Amino acid sequence: MPAKDTRTTSSDRISTVRGDIDADALGMTLTHEHLFVWNPEFHRNFPALWDSAAGVERAAQQLESAYELGIRTIVDLTVLGQGRDPQLIAQVAEKTRVNIVLATGIYALDGLPQIVRYRGPGEILDMPDPLVDLLESDIRDGIAGTKSKASLVKFACEDQEPGPTLRRVAAAVAEVHRRTGVPVVVHTDPERPNALLALDLLGKHGVDAGDVVLAHAGDIADTGYLREVAGSGAYIGCDRFGMVMVPEEQRVSNVLELVAQGHLRQLLLSHDCASFIDHFPEEVRQSMMPDWSYDHLPLRVIPALRRAGLTDGELTALFEDNPRRLLTGRGPADPEAPHAG
Repeated sequence: MPAKDTRTTSSDRISTVRGDIDADALGMTLTHEHLFVWNPEFHRNFPALWDSAAGVERAAQQLESAYELGIRTIVDLTVLGQGRDPQLIAQVAEKTRVNIVLATGIYALDGLPQIVRYRGPGEILDMPDPLVDLLESDIRDGIAGTKSKASLVKFACEDQEPGPTLRRVAAAVAEVHRRTGVPVVVHTDPERPNALLALDLLGKHGVDAGDVVLAHAGDIADTGYLREVAGSGAYIGCDRFGMVMVPEEQRVSNVLELVAQGHLRQLLLSHDCASFIDHFPEEVRQSMMPDWSYDHLPLRVIPALRRAGLTDGELTALFEDNPRRLLTGRGPADPEAPHAG
């Protein structure tokens, strides 16, 4: 296999919506969030469903509230299939001091969209996968004609047995990673644990576990399986704080247990929160998940972790050192590069 290509910019510079910043300027970072998760086709045809201008204002206000609590950067992991809209995101970025880092990738749970379904390896039009060049262009050239370059590549894995769509997407993402060096984020299913399946699929294409984030794996209830996943060396996404699907006590306990087992450098804490998500009405969301917000970790979870014995140094590792290492392409096992302060 050819050697991995180097990144398109210095590994100590990170692309954000407002422009490149030094990695040391990331500060306290939430590594798995969203601004808007929606179906643009529905909303264009039924514009009364959502006021996007009001949505931009609300998102900026929510980020500013998080900024006042110490959050300096979020990674927006909204990709194709989830309604990524770089123009709306840019409007938010103009109204907040929080840095916004973007991703590329494809979220396909029920088969690929028609535009690429019939073109690719083994398809009706048997050809190199067009997904690879498209996703790579987000990283090398910028997203949708903007100067914002993607810093991660993501796909979704909810299967327990890999079907043709999952195999094809994993192969495409692995090739994008090989060409660019950006880390891979996999949406996994902690209720039907399949994180090791995702790692196996990527590993068959030469992706090292240390370059992979297993999103939502921190919600795995089977502690034996969770230890096995952590033992792989991949980053573990403890990234659904504030969601109702798992008791917060379990999430806190999993973090503490993984830290105690020596996996501190692999953990990435976040909320998987969206300022607007059209999957259910806003009043239902507020009723079901009142704590699902960008400020939940600094307001409630970090104090709980402190009370449980985590030190300031360990909290800095979780929210600053680990995200910086991820976004500069240094896996959990890599030594820290010198940085200011």
